[in-house]
Amino acid sequence: MRAPMGKVWVFVAAIVLAACGGASQQTLHVKSMPEGGTFTGVWFSPQYGEMHIRQNGATAIGRYTKDERVGRLQGNVEGDVMRFEWSEKRELIVGRPVQTRGHGYFRIVKDDVENNWKLVGEWGNDAAERGGGPWNAVKSKTRKPELGDGQSSQRGASSDGDAEEGDTKKPDDDLSDL
Repeated sequence: MRAPMGKVWVFVAAIVLAACGGASQQTLHVKSMPEGGTFTGVWFSPQYGEMHIRQNGATAIGRYTKDERVGRLQGNVEGDVMRFEWSEKRELIVGRPVQTRGHGYFRIVKDDVENNWKLVGEWGNDAAERGGGPWNAVKSKTRKPELGDGQSSQRGASSDGDAEEGDTKKPDDDLSDL
C-alpha cells in the first residue's frame, strides 16, 4: 500500500529541519566591526523604545524603556555582533509587575545611504537567542547614553567602544545598578 504524497513530504520536511537544527538554530556569522562602529549610544527601537547602551571593550550593558516596560541587558561583543541576556519588568496592572528574561543578539550596521548606525537583531525567551521577534534600532547622532550612574558615557564612547582612562565601570559590572 502506498503512503499519500502529502504525508511523505511532511515527513521529509521534518527530517530536514531536525537535521539542520530548525530555523531558530541558524548560525550567526560574525564579521569585523565596521570602521567607527560601537554599540555605545542611545538607540531608538520601534519594538522596545529608547535604549541606552555602553560598550566597554568586549562587554556591554544597557537599559531600555517603552510604555509600561523597563528592561536591562548585558552581553559580550565579538566583531559586529553583541550577544546579550535581557530581563524586563512589565507592569500592565499597577502593583502587579511581570518579570521576563531571555537572550538575543544585535548586529551593528552602517547605513551609508541614511548616514546612520543601525542595530538589526532578534530576541528569544529564556535560553533561546531567537524566536521571539525582531529587535531593531537606529542610533541617535547627538545623545549620549545615561545608565543610572548619573554620568553620561561620553567619556567612554570612543570609536572602538573601549572606555577611556578614568572610566570607573568595570567590564564585569552587572545590571543591578541600573
